Amino acid sequence: MKKMTMVMVAMAMVAGIAFASSLSIPWFVDNAPVGANWPPNTGLMTLIYLKSNVTDVLQCEITYFSEDGVNLGPVYPANTFTIAPQSAVAFRPVALDPIGSLPGGSTLGVEGAQGVAVPDRPRDVDTKKNGSASISWVGGPNDLQGMVATTSMAMSYAHLLPPGN
Repeated sequence: MKKMTMVMVAMAMVAGIAFASSLSIPWFVDNAPVGANWPPNTGLMTLIYLKSNVTDVLQCEITYFSEDGVNLGPVYPANTFTIAPQSAVAFRPVALDPIGSLPGGSTLGVEGAQGVAVPDRPRDVDTKKNGSASISWVGGPNDLQGMVATTSMAMSYAHLLPPGN
């Protein structure tokens, strides 16, 4: 009976564990001015796109890292954001660049309402406008898809972000 109780408790614990998944942005540079349009007249602009594949609001956390792998934060709960069910979000990792219909926005801005809610890379420790990032959430690895696009007047490139656990 004691063994059966232990097995039942272990099964209940395993059933109640929520698994976390993640996407990694291996590198970005985002030094174009705010309101610079796409492509920007000067500098490089990076947009990170995330697409929710679930029917509930997806709660995410983002952590930024320097080129040397130093965790730059932000710390919880300032690193959290949400994505509406089945919707997509685009954001610049370094700049707050809202579209014209949002407060402080510009007709050449590139971030919608969900995009401006994603925390930017902290620049108080390391002032550079580059780095890497990790986005995590509770759920399956296919609950969120992503891609990174970087552009300048001279070139553009984009790549998908494969899911990880």
